Amino acid sequence: MIIGPLFALFGALAFALANVAIAKGAHEGERNNGAFLSILMTACLSGSLWLLLGPPLPAMTTEVFAGLGFFAASGMLATVIGRLTLFRSVILAGAINAGLFRRLIPLFATLFAFIILGETIGWLAGAGMAIILASLLGVMSARDDARRSGQKPGRRLSGLGRGRMFGALSAASYGASYSARKLGMSAVPDPILGTFIGALTGIIWYAGGSLVSRNYRKVVATSFNGMEKWQFVAALSMSFGQMAQFFALLHADVAVVAIIGSLEVFLGIYLAAYVFRTEAPPERRIVVASFVATIGVVLVALP
Repeated sequence: MIIGPLFALFGALAFALANVAIAKGAHEGERNNGAFLSILMTACLSGSLWLLLGPPLPAMTTEVFAGLGFFAASGMLATVIGRLTLFRSVILAGAINAGLFRRLIPLFATLFAFIILGETIGWLAGAGMAIILASLLGVMSARDDARRSGQKPGRRLSGLGRGRMFGALSAASYGASYSARKLGMSAVPDPILGTFIGALTGIIWYAGGSLVSRNYRKVVATSFNGMEKWQFVAALSMSFGQMAQFFALLHADVAVVAIIGSLEVFLGIYLAAYVFRTEAPPERRIVVASFVATIGVVLVALP
């Protein structure tokens, strides 16, 4: 069914918009990247939609309880573990090295889907995924070359190794969250409820952290000190992106959703260059790679 890939593509666009809005806000001096605000907004938006449009909560059987638990686990894996280890990786190994491991998320997602869910990939979809991954690696190597030209050498090897370890853990955690969402919806096929529970899990984590950590209290407090324009755009986009991923997983396999979601990189480049004008227009190699990736998406989306 093509509806699953379409939701995945919409989710990639929403996450790309969120990333560009965060960069735009930082460029204009806004103080908060909207991370915690996005969790709050996701919970409020999905909770409201579920109350208005969602089906009633099914009877609490063992299967339903397990499904809700998988929704909570997906929130912990993506919102908490994945994000915290990513930030730690950036601090220790730098943004370029951390970004390399983010590209492994679709591979981890596919691996976990095969091990946990028993999902297999047809040759046509597999060819499309390979094309997308090759294009993604090509475009990111081009951007990394440009970044390295201005990067100072000398990062400590001990920190680099630990940073790469955290980067791999972050990618694995994000990849595993796809399978957790899919398992949750196999028991409770309600994407809006799944989004709400995942976000609620993140809120509970931040609330608990605020009791013992000054940093957590600062993050929570600054989220309520006035909502800047780009902070709001980023938070709202992340909310729609998370819901779109849940809807995509309801209609498509984990590998398909994860691979199409990686197109966020291409979409972010074009949004930054031509809509928000925070970066220079992409070079020819990136344009060609994005065109090739589009062919891969068509192959993946075909039944």
